[in-house]
Amino acid sequence: MSKSFVSVLCLVFIVFSVGVQSLYAQGSGTITGTVVDKASGEELLFTNVQLEGTSLGTSTNELGEFTIHQVPAGDYTLVTTYIGYNQQSIQVSVVAEQTIEVEVELEYAGVLAQEVLVTAQASGQMSAINNQLNSNTIKNVVSADRIRDVPDVNAAESVSRLPGLSLIRNGGEGQKVAIRGVSPQYNVTQVNGVRMQSTDRDDRSVDLNMIAPNILSGIEVTKALTADMDADAVGGTVNLKIGKAAEGFQGKFSLQGGYGSLAETYGNYRATGYLSNRFFNNKFGVQVSGFLDNNNRNSDQVNVGYTLNEEDVLVDGFIPIDLAGVTMRDRVTDRQRTGGSLVFDYQFKNGSLIFNNFISQLDGESLLQQNQFSLNGNQWSGITEQTESKNTVYSNALQGDFDFGFLSMNFSVSNSVSKQKVPHHLQMQFQIAQNAAGFSTPTLENPVESTWNNLLSSAEVIDGPTDRRISRFETLLRDITEEAQEVALNFNVPFSLSQSISGIFKFGGKYVRNFRDNDEEQTFTDPDRNPRGEEFLALAKDSLWTDFGFENIDRNLGIRAFLFEDPDYDVGDWLDGDAGISDFFFKGDIATANEYKELAERAGYYDSEPQESTQRDYTYERKLNAFYASAEVNIGKYVTLFPGIRYEEFDFDYRAFEVLRWGQYYLDFDSEEVKDDEVGGENWFPQLQLRVKPTDWLDVRLAATKSIIYPDYRAVSPYIYINTFQGPSMNLGNPALQPALADNLDAYVSIFDNKLGLFTAGYFYKEIENLIVSSDFRTKDPADINNRYVISNTSQTAVSTWINLEGTSTVKGFELDWQTRLYYLPGFLKGIVLSANYTHLKSETEYPLQTTRKEGSGPFAPTVFIDTTRTGRMPNQPDDIFNFTLGYDIGGFSGRLSYQFTDNILVNTNRTFRELDSFTNSYRRWDFTAYQKLPWLGGGLQAYVNINNITNTPDRSFTSELQLLSGLEYYGRTVDIGLRYSFE
Repeated sequence: MSKSFVSVLCLVFIVFSVGVQSLYAQGSGTITGTVVDKASGEELLFTNVQLEGTSLGTSTNELGEFTIHQVPAGDYTLVTTYIGYNQQSIQVSVVAEQTIEVEVELEYAGVLAQEVLVTAQASGQMSAINNQLNSNTIKNVVSADRIRDVPDVNAAESVSRLPGLSLIRNGGEGQKVAIRGVSPQYNVTQVNGVRMQSTDRDDRSVDLNMIAPNILSGIEVTKALTADMDADAVGGTVNLKIGKAAEGFQGKFSLQGGYGSLAETYGNYRATGYLSNRFFNNKFGVQVSGFLDNNNRNSDQVNVGYTLNEEDVLVDGFIPIDLAGVTMRDRVTDRQRTGGSLVFDYQFKNGSLIFNNFISQLDGESLLQQNQFSLNGNQWSGITEQTESKNTVYSNALQGDFDFGFLSMNFSVSNSVSKQKVPHHLQMQFQIAQNAAGFSTPTLENPVESTWNNLLSSAEVIDGPTDRRISRFETLLRDITEEAQEVALNFNVPFSLSQSISGIFKFGGKYVRNFRDNDEEQTFTDPDRNPRGEEFLALAKDSLWTDFGFENIDRNLGIRAFLFEDPDYDVGDWLDGDAGISDFFFKGDIATANEYKELAERAGYYDSEPQESTQRDYTYERKLNAFYASAEVNIGKYVTLFPGIRYEEFDFDYRAFEVLRWGQYYLDFDSEEVKDDEVGGENWFPQLQLRVKPTDWLDVRLAATKSIIYPDYRAVSPYIYINTFQGPSMNLGNPALQPALADNLDAYVSIFDNKLGLFTAGYFYKEIENLIVSSDFRTKDPADINNRYVISNTSQTAVSTWINLEGTSTVKGFELDWQTRLYYLPGFLKGIVLSANYTHLKSETEYPLQTTRKEGSGPFAPTVFIDTTRTGRMPNQPDDIFNFTLGYDIGGFSGRLSYQFTDNILVNTNRTFRELDSFTNSYRRWDFTAYQKLPWLGGGLQAYVNINNITNTPDRSFTSELQLLSGLEYYGRTVDIGLRYSFE
């Protein structure tokens, strides 16, 4: 579809919509007003405002204001409804071509006699309920009151209690969000409607652990797309909202200290601040907020490897699995978050301009000690590794919203950037001397049939002075920048065909330029069995540097590991005592390792590893044009129809490297830049939603939408890495990948009133064509791989790439959600606030499977590779998710106890053996937070406490449906105590 044809369609739509509204605008007027709390005077956002007996109505915006256009002259009853407050009806008279203004005061439904009590958690819950009910799509909301009064450690944790959402955790805290079992890279994350850029090395996902909740005024998760939204949100869109200044000078500050049980440290802290005010008769607003925190994220971890015993098959068809090895890890991690927002806005008579500025940075420092035991030859090895990382996201956006009566318009011009940097990294590798057994298990008769903890408790590592050697020093630095410039323009044209049929025509478009640059540099020195490394080692041993204690007996033996040992390093109560181990067998001294590395650099012996460096170097540029047209059609009082269609056209240029390795050493290779600038496409996305409200307490919603999955950055890269020395093998991207297309169906029913609160039941179903997955296989004969590279002179080459699946993948499930407060109960029970939700999911996709079979008998019988498929669920999809929150408010006290359950998640599907599929274990967690208002500083001072992971729940993973433990990681519990002060 050409751009000119799309432009003609949009022009026709504009002319038609303006003509329709002009035809019916004669003899009509406008109603504007505000809705406020009668007791406090605070604006009530997302209040439903309806002219009784007509299709005319709207809801209040984020300032508590509303406007109803195209109202035929006459007398009406204006009905205002806000769940949690008593409904209000007032009489209004509309005069042709005039605007009348009204102010509606609503009374809280919990008012008894002269008592007025709108508690913190109840206020937040009501705001979220009304936002959700008055939305033109299917969404869930976390309100500003909920975020600020009882804050979580980061934005991911804040959103995690919504129905259908599960977290991908890292370091004991939520990092990424999966929506309805759809992986994070298939969702869209925004700040005030401006898309955040990826913070992942390879895919399009965004880390939400970078953002502290105190700068946010709400979080919205939209699960059914409308035509004006980006089409690549298959799971949904997460919009982090930053508000603008309210009237009056306001401020909020907090300071807290914290304790981490695993490291037994009191070094955790957080400081936040917020100031806002309006000037020039409240026309100009300024709001500034910031945060600074530091958290210890230490972890104890064990990973267990398995191998198949293909000589036997169990009764249920599974091949027996033997223990292959165990890896012990102790990681010391500190994370520091800094960031904030600066927002300017100006209110005109008929609209507003807002300039949003947002930045957040997550700095990490970690030290890893690792010991590994392999039962293949009883090999023992280890790693000591130090890493410093710096991830930054920021955005700037100028946005405007104007109402001209016959037409309203909004626009956005934005710049969004993410940066991922690893400015310092060093990994020191050590092992037993070549071809020597590294440990024994004298108390185990058959170690492969043992358990991981029995293996560790039995292992005796060989520790002769010449047995443990340092084998490698390696550095991997990373610098990734992704940016996007976006221009969007949208128009709304209200129309009223009669008192029974009215609505809004909508149309608009956007242009996006997206650029990503990935630069990695790996350097190293091998002191053992590498000519350059041995040359430098000989130089060091010849007394050029003597600080390491080298002796003549070290010559030709590499480096003895004990010279780089840190015997005073304390691993603490590793794995909370579950393994029965109090210490590691070897712990490296990272300071000495850094000294050796710096000496090698100064002497010119710390060499570049160009094979590894060039594999992940690339630049990517994408241009996208999008146009849409849609409508909101009110048919009588009860029915609203939302038809729409979206068009997206994209193309991208890609530059990467082709690397060919033929020898053992780092210079045995060739590389050449490759370019792909012929990839692009276009798609149409029809969207249709229906809302029916047959009574004042029932809301039914149906949605049929279409969405798209664009390939991840590395998947679609034209890079090629061919290794003819080992294998042979080939790793390559696939620029021929087609975007995956998803058809989505949603059906939701909501029941609500002041006492019940909001109860919602929903069903969803997704069909995905051309789902993109990684694929590892061996070639059966010389063939084209992804239609771009011919393998010659060999069969059985190991290939690792990405492909489009041929079959249809499905995701389906249902959600139940209940939010209520018990204000109507007597005594202390009236302070209870409850929320609970449950989601059940099921997905199915056919993964490529390659099995082998020998033809004939004897040692030289050829092996035949057989390609087939097998069915499994999609990655990151749990079967069940359950959240429960019990809140309680009384006087100046507010507390919340929350429980989260996420069923096991498929992490990886083995392409050959289902027995080696990997899963996370089900996850259960309890958290508690509370605050108490203090009678000082005008009542604006509060003391609060947050206790996270009360039961010290570890992360567990397992191999196979037999649930053999493959990973166990403890983070401990954290306790934060602080003071918060606010004024207004």
